[in-house]
Amino acid sequence: MEKCLESVVQQSYANLEIIIIDDGSTDETSLIYNKFQSNDERILVLKQQNSGVSKARNTGVKAATGDYICFVDSDDWAELNYCSELYSLLVGENADISIVEASYEDENGNVLCSKPISDEKIFDGNRALVLLLEDQEIQSHPWGKLFKADLLRNVHFPENLKCFEDYSTLFKIFNKAVKVVKSNKKLYHYIQREDSLSHNLSPATAYQFFLAIMEVFEFWRNSAMVGDRNKIVKNIVRKLLMVLKRITRNTKVDEMKSEKDEIRRAFNSFLKYSATDIGLEYYFYLRLYYYFPTLYARLTQK
Repeated sequence: MEKCLESVVQQSYANLEIIIIDDGSTDETSLIYNKFQSNDERILVLKQQNSGVSKARNTGVKAATGDYICFVDSDDWAELNYCSELYSLLVGENADISIVEASYEDENGNVLCSKPISDEKIFDGNRALVLLLEDQEIQSHPWGKLFKADLLRNVHFPENLKCFEDYSTLFKIFNKAVKVVKSNKKLYHYIQREDSLSHNLSPATAYQFFLAIMEVFEFWRNSAMVGDRNKIVKNIVRKLLMVLKRITRNTKVDEMKSEKDEIRRAFNSFLKYSATDIGLEYYFYLRLYYYFPTLYARLTQK
């Protein structure tokens, strides 16, 4: 957390309201932020009982008084021109959301992966929302973005979800945007730790991801978005099959039966898509689990 706070208080854009949410920490976290707060009057600390990241984000958004809102997670850190670049992009293009790229690193600073980057930089709201749902050029992370504060009014991160709250929330925010602008500069450092959800996706957390995915699907199915609908549904099916495999591989037949049945019933909504729409592999596995769930579980075991 110390590196995170150092990167925030030293931002070249200094007109910041820095809100720290202590989500029931029991370690020495308070010693770190108290030290920073004693030297920086811009810092406001809000404490809550351990309630999860959604409640923390909602608390921070509610407390914010500025015209713009930006997120930085405590495990991560940002380049010193992170805020200034986001602000200049947003104001310069009169946009509702600005975005910068991230470097995905381990705890030692080694770069782990990179994602496709295009030269497209300015999007209307529909195009940005399509790219978000395709999950390639724009992804469902709150960090790495600056939002006009009004976009977050009446939009809440779901406190019933213990994880993947961003995936089921960002599309609601983007759906309100008229214009989005993006820079390819890597100004945010996302640190992937060995004990993070991405490395330890248990069956229970995988089911939480399923709930978030289906919320996105229901929104998309009922929307009038203009875009490559097959590409979006293919991405949704890919995530659903990933979740299903994680659950079936790590549970016994009689474990999480109701959750497995719920996922199987949800697959019915995707049976209408052809192999041309979503690809032969996804087409096959959807039907295999829907019609022969026991056989699917047996074939996909490690």
